[in-house]
Amino acid sequence: MKSFNSVFGLFFLLSGALDGAEVVDYVDKILPIMKDHCWDCHSKETEVKGNLSLDPETLFDQIGTYNIIRPGNPGESGFVERMKLDESHADFMPRKGSSLPKREIEAIEEWIRAGAIVDGKKLTDDEKKRLAEMGGASPGSDDKQADQFLSWKNREGKVIEARMTGMEGEAVNLVMKNGKSYLVPLNSLSSESVEQAKRLSGK
Repeated sequence: MKSFNSVFGLFFLLSGALDGAEVVDYVDKILPIMKDHCWDCHSKETEVKGNLSLDPETLFDQIGTYNIIRPGNPGESGFVERMKLDESHADFMPRKGSSLPKREIEAIEEWIRAGAIVDGKKLTDDEKKRLAEMGGASPGSDDKQADQFLSWKNREGKVIEARMTGMEGEAVNLVMKNGKSYLVPLNSLSSESVEQAKRLSGK
């Protein structure tokens, strides 16, 4: 998870280049992690246990509002919850391995938060719709959601354009136009942006 200041630094400077950037996807970002830790038990190349295949072509079956991978909501995705359990827990995954490094779990959470896209170069109609609803412009598409992107300012006065998709505790979830999502602490925002976040969330 990138820090708030890095978001308002890097993305503010490069905002013009982000509009056509790649979507955070499973094939490029998450599949290598799965092959390192989960492939022996959850791939058609080896063995599929627990009716859970992590092969890209079958992963769609695990993604959805009521499935183990819930787009936009890593906190309620059983896929991640099991990885964060204590290794002694009966439901801990990977069952035959040790806990994934924190940075890899955070990468998986970022992928889910950004829409749980399987292959950004081969978006399905459902994925395109999902990105549009979440505020992420799909590659090559017109930005029809531009009116939903608002200005957000940090305490240092730096500004980005992003869409708010919700709040988690005392932090706001902001989605950039390339689909990348960031959880930003309210205490890092300007007073105007804090009020904007509370208004949009109905608080």
